[in-house]
Amino acid sequence: IIQMMTSVIPQLEALKKEGEAGRRKITQYTRYGTVALALFQGLGIAIAIEGQQAAGGPVVLVPGLGFKVTTVATLVTGTMFLVWLGEQISERGIGNGISLIIFGSIVAGLPSAVAGTLELARTGAFTP
Repeated sequence: IIQMMTSVIPQLEALKKEGEAGRRKITQYTRYGTVALALFQGLGIAIAIEGQQAAGGPVVLVPGLGFKVTTVATLVTGTMFLVWLGEQISERGIGNGISLIIFGSIVAGLPSAVAGTLELARTGAFTP
């Protein structure tokens, strides 16, 4: 998001043209934006999980502020770990780290998606 904003916001575009120092500043802004977005999404996920019901009752046994704080902290920490891991992959020259992590996640889900599609085709619920 921040990368796209560099062509729209003149201050970010000026930072981009400053070379290495500007790139580091943009990277720092990207990290701040990532934390803010992760906090927002984490809170949304925590609220959604609290509202879920299972067969035997609620999914969250002790809902409230403690659950929300723990859930948000866990999700934000995981997100920042993935950002750090992506940066390490990029710095070591293996490729674009975040893109590789996203690609790996997509590839990991392919076998179950293919199996599900084949099962739907087998039962006649889906015709290829």
